[in-house]
Amino acid sequence: MHTAKAELLDCLEKNNLLESSLLVGQVQDSAFTIKRYLETIQSAIEQVRYRCKNHSHDLINVIDAINHVVFRTLGVEGKSDRYKQVIDDPNRYYLHLVLEKKVASPLAVAILYCIFADAMGLTYECLALPSYYLIRLQSGAADFYVDVFDGGKILSQEDFQKRFKSALHKSRMLSANLFEKVTTTQLVARLIQQLKHIYILKSQAVEALRAVELLTALFPENPELTRDRGILYCEMECFSKAVDDLKKYLEKRPQAEDVQEIKKLTQMLKGYREIVN
Repeated sequence: MHTAKAELLDCLEKNNLLESSLLVGQVQDSAFTIKRYLETIQSAIEQVRYRCKNHSHDLINVIDAINHVVFRTLGVEGKSDRYKQVIDDPNRYYLHLVLEKKVASPLAVAILYCIFADAMGLTYECLALPSYYLIRLQSGAADFYVDVFDGGKILSQEDFQKRFKSALHKSRMLSANLFEKVTTTQLVARLIQQLKHIYILKSQAVEALRAVELLTALFPENPELTRDRGILYCEMECFSKAVDDLKKYLEKRPQAEDVQEIKKLTQMLKGYREIVN
């Protein structure tokens, strides 16, 4: 995973969402290469440019072109009558599998849409709400929003307020603290984090460990990731590595709520290590 981590960090340093999100495919398969899918998306971007070549300064026209290519040409499916949220399906998060299988999670669609927005030079913000993502753009003096999971539907400021007052069961206008602006690095981190949760849920320790390794490249000072890696090493019967990571976690988080549990696990693993040796 060392090469994958270095490549990911390099892409994120360049703010390259396209390549960094495709590189996440190495969580599923350490031999995965992005070339084929990179070419697919780059070809699709050229189609967007062609569709709006005479109207490239018309923001609505550019959005229409992106919508056509993403949801019709590529055939990516977001919200639909057939859509069911399956929380443990990794296929909905890997960008290359979204391109193949056409079914995506809200996060994956948001990432794909941001890739096209970047390529078209749009100035935008990706907003994360509870289980939802929107793209906010400015046209003249007014903001408008693109609901990327609903076929790129355009929402006015009023539409935005109405929809999410209802969705969040609020009786007042939405305030800024109910959503956050998500950067390229945060989008990719959310993608890896979701895959980590899925693989832990499915007891697939190897894939979960790859996800944790990529996350530690992004957040090297996060003790919780060290703890998670230690637990995964334990499941894989790599007891020495597990003990080392869990000890580091205890040193960094001596007051954590799970300290007693981790201490018990560490003592147990030390016993296993002695037996094995």
